[in-house]
Amino acid sequence: MLTHPSAFTATQQTTEPRPGARAWYAVGLLLCLYILAFFGRQIISLLVDPLEKSLGLTEVQIGLLIGFAFTLVYAIGGLAFGWLVDTFPRKIIIFVGTIVWALSCIGCGLSTSFEWLFVARMGAGIGEATLMPAAYALLSDTFPRRRLATALGIFSFGATFGIAMSLGLGGYLLAMFSHSSGIQTPLGHLDPWQAAFVISGIPPLVFGVLALTLPEPERKKRMPAHPSARPLLLTVLRRRRGIMTAQFAGFSMNALMGYTLMAWAPAFMGRSYGWKSSEIGPALALTLGISGAIATLGSGYLADRMWSRGVKGSHYLVAASALTLSSPLGIVAFLSPSPRIFLLGIFVVYFAAAVSLNMGATSLQVLTPPALRGRLSGLYLFCTNMIGAGLGPLIVAMMTQHLFHDRAKVGIAMAIVTPASALAGAVILGFARRRYAELIATADIALDEPEPAITPTSRDAILGTES
Repeated sequence: MLTHPSAFTATQQTTEPRPGARAWYAVGLLLCLYILAFFGRQIISLLVDPLEKSLGLTEVQIGLLIGFAFTLVYAIGGLAFGWLVDTFPRKIIIFVGTIVWALSCIGCGLSTSFEWLFVARMGAGIGEATLMPAAYALLSDTFPRRRLATALGIFSFGATFGIAMSLGLGGYLLAMFSHSSGIQTPLGHLDPWQAAFVISGIPPLVFGVLALTLPEPERKKRMPAHPSARPLLLTVLRRRRGIMTAQFAGFSMNALMGYTLMAWAPAFMGRSYGWKSSEIGPALALTLGISGAIATLGSGYLADRMWSRGVKGSHYLVAASALTLSSPLGIVAFLSPSPRIFLLGIFVVYFAAAVSLNMGATSLQVLTPPALRGRLSGLYLFCTNMIGAGLGPLIVAMMTQHLFHDRAKVGIAMAIVTPASALAGAVILGFARRRYAELIATADIALDEPEPAITPTSRDAILGTES
């Protein structure tokens, strides 16, 4: 049974200030940016068949565009931008990144070849790579830890809403433009899929400028350099190697499940049930939108309540439980001949993915010293995105093209990949939950009590040591 110092509960909850209007404004604006990021990132999943017909792309090329073209630079960029986040004003980083990804989305719409589209997707990945490390660090410095899961849950809802909007609004736009065989613009004639890309890049130009109005909170305790110590990042990774391995591996498995679902669910519905994009978009938007809203908002509230009651392993417990529930339903969903059963199944699968997305972001911030939040967030996003967004869609494409030799068997590939990754994530996080709780319980006072400075002794308390 886990115990924790009573002084923490009594002292921290009475001394922590309540977040003000500026804090919630930051959550709201970052939420809007996250929605737009996922809208631009995921709309390509609706355009698989139009891209294959217009540019003559193969299944593997589509998998590369959805996965590695975006993910490789997104993940590597996250490492570099993580260092910048720990050093420079975060709102400036978000502003520059947003403008870059907006222009790159427009560039996707102007593409006339696989190579051009690949480069434009890489540009979008570079721009979007700035948002997550900066947002995580900014919100972690804005909200007290007992409210952090709620704040990050609201922010994480942006992924769900962005996906739903890309499917719903994207499907509507694609259908509307298809009736007129595209649109005429000052840039020339655009096919329906090109118009969808261009439109996805316009709103971020506006919200990118608004990012300059974000509050820049004072960074929480910054650890001074210690001449006899290794670089702080390596010290944290060495001392917490066990729990960090579980953190990165467990939530990477969730990312693999979630990104695979988002990338191939529209194509699966079209090939298995004969649905059109105008039907697929609204159905998936409603299903994933409701599921994700309940998951991100509800899991944040639940984890914060459990945390306040002394359950310091709440983040891992909530994530592992959701992933366990989703595993068998993933098999049922992708092997079902009924679209209704499929939608019900992926409601639960996406619920688990959204819950774990929020719990992964929150647990990482809890584990990370304030001075390293940008860099460790970048490293975390590198791992989860390379494994999740990079490998997931590509594995399904390669199984469909080279193992089954049949585009119609994408559902069988999905029925293998999504449940297996969910179960793997649940096992990893389940076994690591007790160690996570013990580590957090011993670090609570060192991290949260207001002190004028950090000494080498308190530095060791903050970092903790794994036996």
